[in-house]
This record gives sequence, C-alpha cells and structure tokens, in this order.
Amino acid sequence: MATKKLKVVDTALKEKSGKIVKAPSVKYAHDDIKKEVGKKETKGAKHEFVLSDGEVVNRKTAAKVAEAAGEVKKGIKKLHSHQLRAGLGVKRIKNPK
Repeated sequence: MATKKLKVVDTALKEKSGKIVKAPSVKYAHDDIKKEVGKKETKGAKHEFVLSDGEVVNRKTAAKVAEAAGEVKKGIKKLHSHQLRAGLGVKRIKNPK
C-alpha cells in the first residue's frame, strides 16, 4: 500500500495553554488568526502549521515537509505563512474579521 506524501495545509497558533487554534484556510497569516481569536488570548502563542495528516508542527518541521512536498523553494529553515502562500499561489485574505 502506497503512503501519501505529507503536505503543509494550514497555519495555526499554539497558545501558552497548549490549545491549538487553526486558521479557517491557508489564506490566513498567523497575525490574521490573532485578529480572529483576539490578541489577548493569543499573546505569546507560537506560530505553527497543520500537516495533511492533521499533525500540528513547528516552523522548522513545516519547512522540511513543505520543501519535500514541493510547496516551497529549497533552503528555507523556518516556514512563514507568506512563503507557504507564495509557493501554493494563494493570496492572503483581506480584512479578516
């Protein structure tokens, strides 16, 4: 049985409490999630990414997965949401919330 190649599919924030807040779509930057949820609740939250298998990973791991999947150019050490959107050809959402 063939296994599917992992991809980075979305942005997310990991709050200090450990709660994961996923973006509604890949069009959202991490700052857009903060606007949606509230800056107070997400203060100190870590920028994370959601993989195609549902796992939430840090920027370093996400960069490796995105590169292996051909979603971004080679050599990115830590993935940022704008790099993922550019690689996928997706524009950032305008004026969330």
